[in-house]
Amino acid sequence: MSQLIQLSRHSYIYRGFTIQKCPRNAITMKTAYSVLNNGLYLGRDFALSEAMQTIDRLTRGERDES
Repeated sequence: MSQLIQLSRHSYIYRGFTIQKCPRNAITMKTAYSVLNNGLYLGRDFALSEAMQTIDRLTRGERDES
């Protein structure tokens, strides 16, 4: 299992991918997390654990069909 490393209040590294915490949406009050790798945007999740699961799927070569 890979380790989640917190770089700052709003950024993390997990398995070589960057997870950026986005500002909270004023209407929905949800915080989003953007997943990036080498500057390429790979998606957005609404929980840090979901972002980590997305990265796990990407490293296994799986695609999200939803």
